[in-house]
Amino acid sequence: MRKAFTLVEMLVVIIVIPVVSVVLFGLFNPVITDIPRLTRAVQENTTLLNMLSEMQRDIEKATGLPESFAGQQASDNVLLIESVDGVTYYRLEGGQVIKSELRKGQSEAWQAKRVWALPNCGIAWKVWRQNSDGYAVEVTTHIRARLVRKYKETMANAHLYFVNALGEACNQ
Repeated sequence: MRKAFTLVEMLVVIIVIPVVSVVLFGLFNPVITDIPRLTRAVQENTTLLNMLSEMQRDIEKATGLPESFAGQQASDNVLLIESVDGVTYYRLEGGQVIKSELRKGQSEAWQAKRVWALPNCGIAWKVWRQNSDGYAVEVTTHIRARLVRKYKETMANAHLYFVNALGEACNQ
């Protein structure tokens, strides 16, 4: 009866275990690093979709898209939405989208309503105008995901929201 390992058996184990370890590490390392990255991207996309949903509701109940109001000028970073109640103001600033409101009969101070932190999102909006009257807003979005020392734009979308879309549908 044998009570010890042979030299050949020991050498095989010493060679096989590191090779198997390297192979397993190569298989599991992307999974371990990708899960947190993908989770962050999904969370940021969910926040982005929540912001877009609220923006859509504001635009669809709007009466217009003014070019300026109460000292604020519409631009690539500022979106003004006029409604029966007052004006809603969306602003892109430092990886955030800030929604403020100025209600009719209120002082000239904008009241901050919501802030969405979107540091890895690309957001751009463009107001479609006809004879200087805004009738729709096109919003393009994407998530910047880091992939091996460079960033890639993922989950790219384009949305088109029409002013007073709900009111027009109800009147027909």
